[in-house]
Amino acid sequence: TGKTLAACWKMHILALKYPGLNGAIIRKTQKSLYGSVLQTWERVIAGAPLKNYGGEKPEKYIYNNGSVIWVGGMDNSDKVLSSERDFFYVNQAEELTLDDWEKLTTRTTGRGAVMPYTMTFGDCNPAGSKHWIRTRPTLKLIHTTHRDNPTLYSLEGILTEHGKRTMKALEALSGVRRKRLYEGIWATAEGAVYDMFDAAVHVKERDATEMKQWGLAMDAGYTHPAVILLIGIDNDGRWHIAREFYERGKLQEDVVKVAKEWYLEKDCQMVAVDEAAAGLIADLRNNGVPAEGAKGRVFGGITAIQDRLKIQGDDLPRLTVAPSCINIINEFESYIWKPEKDEPVKENDHAMDSIRYFSDAFKPVQVFL
Repeated sequence: TGKTLAACWKMHILALKYPGLNGAIIRKTQKSLYGSVLQTWERVIAGAPLKNYGGEKPEKYIYNNGSVIWVGGMDNSDKVLSSERDFFYVNQAEELTLDDWEKLTTRTTGRGAVMPYTMTFGDCNPAGSKHWIRTRPTLKLIHTTHRDNPTLYSLEGILTEHGKRTMKALEALSGVRRKRLYEGIWATAEGAVYDMFDAAVHVKERDATEMKQWGLAMDAGYTHPAVILLIGIDNDGRWHIAREFYERGKLQEDVVKVAKEWYLEKDCQMVAVDEAAAGLIADLRNNGVPAEGAKGRVFGGITAIQDRLKIQGDDLPRLTVAPSCINIINEFESYIWKPEKDEPVKENDHAMDSIRYFSDAFKPVQVFL
């Protein structure tokens, strides 16, 4: 839709307008920059008064007026995050985690800025319907369409020859890929492990009084998010994820504190944790939370959760999620299989792991009193 071209022109104009600024082009991985956004960038700056430092894999571009635009990935971010920047431009922002994005915003606070305003901005393709980009209140989303791309449509709105070929290819796409890349809809990922997950069916509010049993599902983390899911079970054995804790950089003692509060508040009957997280299990037990180690077998656990997501004879699934649990909703829509393998990609899986631990440890109670 021309969004990358527009972002590259924005950077170039800012660098020319404000001598001495410091900006950066960012993507999730540095190597992915060279065959994508930097090709567009090189076309925009062709003949401009600047030098490329680094050859075919540049580290930065220095303008004659002293402006510098760095190049980097979040997998190798030391240089680009080492000091304050006037702006960050993020290509394919949907690939970043919220933690990645927030790291960037801590370096565009305006301290030592040359520009009269600082910015973290980016472009993206649609991802899952509950992706953090859509739910972050401080982000302004600007919707673009294929008609905004000057290589596809003329100013008069007529398809170019290149546009005819491109639109024909996009129109021929199927499923979620078509929804995202042709229709521009934020939808569940293609190849999703839980492709039966439908926000219209599985995301809903439920009254806490309907729940006759409560439990916690947990996954340890610090660099990766620590997860606590509060799960209610009704008289028909339906699970409802009513609350989530999904935080990075939290000390284990803080995670245990939240788990204990929820455990006592709901008088939980079970607490399921990865059996490999021996330290977390010990800390929970020492604080009066009877954590149970679970194997969380990947394929068997996935099958069990898939069965719960299916619509049953009463026209209801056996697993629903509260609308406020945006991280687990996003993971349900973004957790995908490795190509040609019965094995999921190890991304967007922290809440997914937690729910599998719960499934492994869950012992249904036949009669609730």
